[in-house]
Amino acid sequence: MKKLLVAFVAAAAGAGCARAAPTPPPARGVGVGAVETLAKMEAAGKALVALQADFRQERTYALFGDKRVSSGAIRYKKPGMMLWEYREPERSAIYLKGGAALMYIPAIKQAQRISLARDRKTESLLIGFGNTAEEITRNFDVEASVSPEGYPVLDLAPKTADLSSAFRKLRLVIDPKRWVPVRSERIEHGGDTTVFTFSNVRTDAAIDDSVFDFAIPPGTEVVEY
Repeated sequence: MKKLLVAFVAAAAGAGCARAAPTPPPARGVGVGAVETLAKMEAAGKALVALQADFRQERTYALFGDKRVSSGAIRYKKPGMMLWEYREPERSAIYLKGGAALMYIPAIKQAQRISLARDRKTESLLIGFGNTAEEITRNFDVEASVSPEGYPVLDLAPKTADLSSAFRKLRLVIDPKRWVPVRSERIEHGGDTTVFTFSNVRTDAAIDDSVFDFAIPPGTEVVEY
């Protein structure tokens, strides 16, 4: 079963009048350099209705140095609807809607129902899509840096026990024009990493709600997680 990752939109901004108000201190666990990035991402997230993109996933296993590459497409629509379609080398799909997820694996005729409240790795698919700054800072310590290409980078270290047990850190590289992730990396405790690189990103996509509905085919084994 492929466990996924990705992306994140957040933040809070203040405004001043004739005389600028003092800048409030960052939330505890938030690096000073992250505040501006979070603010711009929140503004972009409020305006975002739907998004689609292609992705390339690299899963590296630290113990043996083995790397597995796959690719596909992602579609997202407010509020909290998402579809991940793996196309190469094997076809599968993850549907997220209404606080639950369903992974369909046609090669083995199996559908896996996943509760996002129990599976924080799958839930991490939604990080960056409409989250508020308060949600992000409540769950993560946030530090900012800059990539070699000059893109903003956010490192998110989980604060809560359930998130900490799922992964050690998320690293997000942000498009400074659209303020959405173009690269996302999940680092696990054993050293395994999963990296998503996004391309052909469209934030003006027209996506019907029915795209996120999936009818389980007859003869498919259904497994509850």
